[in-house]
Amino acid sequence: MYLKFIKFIKNNPILKVTSLNSGAILVKMITGLITSKLTAHFFGPVGIALIGNLRNGQNIINTVASLGVQKGVVSHTAKGKDKKKLLQILANTFFSLGLLVSVAVSVFLLVFNNKVSYYIFQTNAYAWIINLIAFSLPVNTLNLFILSILQGLSDFKKVISINIITSLCNLVFFSALLYFVGLEGAFITIVLLSTLQFIITLYYAKPYYYLFKNLKLFYFPKKVVSSLSKYGVMTLISSITFPLVYLGVRKEIMVTLSSTDAGYWEAMSRLSSHYILLMVSVINLYVLPKLSSAKNQNIFKETVLEFYKWIIPFYGLGLIIIYVLRYYIIRIVYSQEFLPMQDLFLGQLLGDFFYILALVMTYQMHAQRQVKRFIATDLFLAVGMYIFSIYLLDVFGLTGVVYAHASINFLYFLLVLFIFRKPLFKHSK
Repeated sequence: MYLKFIKFIKNNPILKVTSLNSGAILVKMITGLITSKLTAHFFGPVGIALIGNLRNGQNIINTVASLGVQKGVVSHTAKGKDKKKLLQILANTFFSLGLLVSVAVSVFLLVFNNKVSYYIFQTNAYAWIINLIAFSLPVNTLNLFILSILQGLSDFKKVISINIITSLCNLVFFSALLYFVGLEGAFITIVLLSTLQFIITLYYAKPYYYLFKNLKLFYFPKKVVSSLSKYGVMTLISSITFPLVYLGVRKEIMVTLSSTDAGYWEAMSRLSSHYILLMVSVINLYVLPKLSSAKNQNIFKETVLEFYKWIIPFYGLGLIIIYVLRYYIIRIVYSQEFLPMQDLFLGQLLGDFFYILALVMTYQMHAQRQVKRFIATDLFLAVGMYIFSIYLLDVFGLTGVVYAHASINFLYFLLVLFIFRKPLFKHSK
């Protein structure tokens, strides 16, 4: 029976990728939960909230520096993975774009470090962290591009190995610096983790060094840049808008309620991010490359239905288990001080369920560069999340924010389902 089950997984591509990736995600989840536990123990909800601000701010900066074209890199690499010369042209373009834009963003951060620090942390005291982000940014951007190339080449084992080693290093350095330096040590680890990952990535990318031979510093072929710009616009919208929304909502919670309540909400969001990560990783590793190389609309329908059939039932069951065990999860992951966040689980889990149902369909917009559709749906989700959160926060208090999360993600799912109703429900002849 066991051998049949293993054979079944090996013969099912999406389950094979999921099983390979689950080890990396498990390591990342465990290390992430431990770091959350340490932060909660030493600095409580307020520390959790400040780290949430840093992560949101850094996500915005990284996205701008990379022009948000990571999914475009994956898609282009997947389409041209059998053409060595084309891959070299693509790699050279990615390298030039990443270096030029990231250096420009770094200079901006160094000049306006005090203002950026105040926007993210509501204090100028962390301007030095902004400087640290600026100096590490070019390396971090190149790391993102190389990882995206490996992903596009479907070299899942290398990507997964890189992620596992990075997660373990994160745990070691985060724990040590948090203990010896304090909250600032945690900030340093978060900022420099991608720089450390770059060293690991370079080691695993050795078989593909030929792609970076004869690099030209300023190489921007019009056709490739034009195509990548469409992916960039799509990703920039979501990767900048959502962190801005989270920063805005967190600030509103601090003003309306307290920094402690903001910490509860961030703790819930952080917990959510761990299991969402598994779903997003499967979609990135399996769904996006498959949709990018698809020759007809039937592949989209088959891929989505396959995901719903083999992945969603396990995901839904996992969410139910998390809800039932929420009291124990809070005690284990955080501390007794965080028990008031039990009321946040239902709304958060419902919203996360509908979000993944919609997300697997929206990747078709990336794969087929449906820019207008993607921007419209993402803005609908982001703006709706902010408006619903602010309104329901006044009505229901902190639980109103997760009610907003559930409501807008349900509407988002219905909207995306309506957009793709024809390819999904139309009978193929």
